[in-house]
Amino acid sequence: MESTDSGSLPTSPINPSFNPGVEFTKQTVNVQVKQSTEFHGDPGDTYRVRSNPKGWVLLINNEKFESETFSTRLGSEVDERNLEALFIQLGFKVLVRRNLKKDEMRRELNSFSDLDDHLASDMAVVCICSHGLDNGKIITSDCKEIDVREDIMRKFNNEECKNLKGKPKMFIFQACRGSEKDFGIIENNREPTRSLKSTGVDAIQFKKVPTWEDMLIVYSTIPGYVAIRNHFTGAWFVQSFCKVLMEKSHNTDVRRMLDGVAWELREFQGEEGHVESCTYESLNFYKQLFFNPGMFE
Repeated sequence: MESTDSGSLPTSPINPSFNPGVEFTKQTVNVQVKQSTEFHGDPGDTYRVRSNPKGWVLLINNEKFESETFSTRLGSEVDERNLEALFIQLGFKVLVRRNLKKDEMRRELNSFSDLDDHLASDMAVVCICSHGLDNGKIITSDCKEIDVREDIMRKFNNEECKNLKGKPKMFIFQACRGSEKDFGIIENNREPTRSLKSTGVDAIQFKKVPTWEDMLIVYSTIPGYVAIRNHFTGAWFVQSFCKVLMEKSHNTDVRRMLDGVAWELREFQGEEGHVESCTYESLNFYKQLFFNPGMFE
């Protein structure tokens, strides 16, 4: 069985006669991260991620909600387990929080932003699994909304989080971003295809840097669309994300891996014929990022 992370769209029972050409249910991901044997990337063009731990992860999983408008996110415990295992094996410390109300969620985000341990670590990750709406809204367990940009990401910019200034910050959102479903198109047996100049300013006395820097934001789906979650094996995106990162993190840049996650997600097709597309964006994410699991300095 499958559900969306908008909480309001029912799904039909499995139809044994429906044969889309892919499996209805893939096997549960067994997270086993391949370890690096050397550090990768040119030091001048690569973020330094060599501390032990490499960084801290705040993983918030809202599974249960106070209103029937937002259904229990069956399968989300599988996502939580897989993501926690993935990041631990990549070399991170993981803080797991479950079923947070709006005030609790804001408090946890503030506490994580203020964490002293960020100073000795090389990066940070915020991962939120919940129901979501369009216009960048995440639903808390008391069925209130928080804003992705203002309530979450802003807490980690250069102004709000000095301990992470100049360090990569990764945000992962497993949530719907609207109510539309993508039913895809039929392929024709073809292979799939896939500077502004600033003006000078006189009498500059201090060099400034952007407030929003070194941020990589990963979404399980594109704007306006639902994200699909299997009740037994977890969200399609999380399955794809964990599979690619556990196989490729030992020698592959993170943005190249995210392109691979999109390709892996392309293989999923739902009971009703729908498909899903993930996306990511960067805010002044200047360099390559290699996790180099198993390697520390």
